[in-house]
Amino acid sequence: MKKLLLMAALSMLAMTSHARETVTLLYSWTAADNAANFYRALADEANRIQDQYQFLFDTRPGAGGTVAANQTLQNPNSILWINSSAGFIRPNLFPRDSHNMENFRSILPMCVSPFVIVSNRYSSWRDVPRDAKLSIGMSGLGTTTHLVSIQIAKNFPNMTIVPFKSTSEALLGVLSGNVDFSVGFHGDSEQYTRPGAVKTIYWLGQTGRESIKGTQLLSNQGFSRELVDMSTPQQIFAGKTMSDARFREVRKILVEASRAKTVRDANAADNCVPNNQMPDDQLDTWFNSQVLQWRRLTQGVKLD
Repeated sequence: MKKLLLMAALSMLAMTSHARETVTLLYSWTAADNAANFYRALADEANRIQDQYQFLFDTRPGAGGTVAANQTLQNPNSILWINSSAGFIRPNLFPRDSHNMENFRSILPMCVSPFVIVSNRYSSWRDVPRDAKLSIGMSGLGTTTHLVSIQIAKNFPNMTIVPFKSTSEALLGVLSGNVDFSVGFHGDSEQYTRPGAVKTIYWLGQTGRESIKGTQLLSNQGFSRELVDMSTPQQIFAGKTMSDARFREVRKILVEASRAKTVRDANAADNCVPNNQMPDDQLDTWFNSQVLQWRRLTQGVKLD
């Protein structure tokens, strides 16, 4: 009996010594987004290459990322916050009801995604009437897609901006005929542009500095040059109160994991240009430049 108890105790000790600490990658949008696949692949690879931490992917949509941001701050050693440029934008537009970016630091810039504007009704901007009632869907007030929508609406006086919970839900609004256009990512809409697809989606232009499969920049189609700077950096933030030792350990794992083919393939499927190998000594400079860029791009934006 004593021998059995001793063996059981040793077994429990061995299990405890190999137990992984959990780190949750908390995504600010819905799980159906194509971009969520970046972080699923990242978590899987991070778990494969080491046995100190167990990385979990989870979602907490709401308020342009503020819900997930606040949960991260409440659990700084066990949660990392996944957001895009919306993390920098929303505090400028909702200062009383948002997170404070001074409480965060960048732990992994992931990649930079250009947006596309899609429609199920119009195949060219030349076909879009300027005197008709129009609608464009985007992923919530105080987000990058909101800023893009504002720029598009400047060319169409009767266009209404409609908020959804995510880019994938805005795309469903186009497919169902509830909105005329939506702002989203190439990976979300590509399946509907293939020959034989049940629905035909037209890409009517994109933001960002590069073209996608011949799709012209919106800024070259009569829209504001501000759109050139409105690609969205996908990224992971840590709360500033995470210990320096843990920050360095977790970042090292994530940087290594982001080199995996599965992660690179997930990025490529959404035309997201990787910046996940950024040197450690450039993180703060990059973070601060993002603060300034999105502060400039939100100046004068009114939410009435």
